[in-house]
Amino acid sequence: TGHGECLPVIIAQGNEDGPCFWMTAGNHGPEQAGPAVLYKLITQELVEQMRGTIVAIPALNPAGLRTMKREPYHAPKDPNRLWPDGKPEKPQDPDKQPPSSLELAYKRLFQEREASADYLIDYHCSWIGSISFAFRDRVLYRDDEDAEEHRAQAEALAATLDEMLRDYGHTIVNEFPVEKYIDEKLHRSTSAAALLLAQVPAFTVELGTGPVPDAAIVSASAAGTRNVMRWTGMLDGDPEPIEGIRIVDAGFPARRRGTPRVDQACAVLHLVEPGDLVQAGDPVAEVRDVWGRPLGDGLLRAEDDGFVMGRSHGIYYYPGNAVLGMAIRDEAPLVAPYPEDFYKE
Repeated sequence: TGHGECLPVIIAQGNEDGPCFWMTAGNHGPEQAGPAVLYKLITQELVEQMRGTIVAIPALNPAGLRTMKREPYHAPKDPNRLWPDGKPEKPQDPDKQPPSSLELAYKRLFQEREASADYLIDYHCSWIGSISFAFRDRVLYRDDEDAEEHRAQAEALAATLDEMLRDYGHTIVNEFPVEKYIDEKLHRSTSAAALLLAQVPAFTVELGTGPVPDAAIVSASAAGTRNVMRWTGMLDGDPEPIEGIRIVDAGFPARRRGTPRVDQACAVLHLVEPGDLVQAGDPVAEVRDVWGRPLGDGLLRAEDDGFVMGRSHGIYYYPGNAVLGMAIRDEAPLVAPYPEDFYKE
C-alpha cells in the first residue's frame, strides 16, 4: 500500500539524572505479554520516584502485531534475527536478496540505542503454559591480537549481566552453546546485539503464553524489572518479592534444548508439568498409536537431567519432534571466542 511503518516510542524521564534503560517488546506479533509488562510498569508514580530515563518500544514489529504473526508480511524473516552482527559490510551481491526495510530500520535504531542505552531488557513469550524465565546469552569476544584484553572485557560484562539477571529474580536459562547459537542467528537478536556489539548488559525474558498474557507472569515481570532498576540506582528501596510464578533452580547451570524427541509418529500424553525437575531416565510422557495403544513399553523417558521449561503444543507428533522444552545441564563456557571463521564469512 505504500504506507509508512512507525515504531511507537515511550520516553519516561525522572526528576534526577541516572542511567538510560531501554525496554523493548512486540518483536513477534502474537507475543503480547511483553507490551503488557511495559504498560503496567511505566506509570506516573514510577516516573516521579525514579532517576534517569526509560526508553520503551512496545511494538518493534507493528506489521506482525496487526496480523498476529511472528514475521512481518513485508519482511518475511524472523525479526529477532535482523540486528547488526558486527561483521564488516560488503558490497551488495546483485544475485542475493538485499536487506529488508525492517533490517535497515533496526540498523538505524541500533545506532540510537548504542549511543544512549546503559541497560536493556527485551520482552518475549515462549509458549502456552511455559514458566517465566530469562535467557542468558553467551558473551563472545574476538580472538585476535588483543584477545586477552577482549576476554577480560567479556568476563567483566558477563559478571555484570549475572548480577542483572539475579536481580530480575526469575528462572535463568542459558542460551545454546556457541556453534548452535551462531547457527540459529541468535547473536543477531535484540538483546544479543546490545550485549555483544554495544557492550550493554542485556537479556531476553520469556513470559509464557503470548496472545492471552498470564496476569501473574506480567506482574512478576514488572516487579523483576523494578528490581533491576533498583540495582541500577534508578529506584530506591529494597527488592520486591517475585510472587505468583514458579522459580526453578536445578542446582547447576542449565541451558535450553528440545528433548526428548520421538522416533515415530505417535500420540503423546505428557506426564510432567512446566517447572518440574527431572533426571535422565524418568518417564516424561506416555506414547501411543493413533488408536490409543501403547508403543513399546508405552513410555518416553528423559535423556538429560534438568527441568521442564514447557511442554510442546498438542498431542500428535511426527518422528524427530521434541515433546518438551527442557533446561539441561550446561557445561559450555559462558564467555568464549567467536568461531574462528566468523569474521571471514
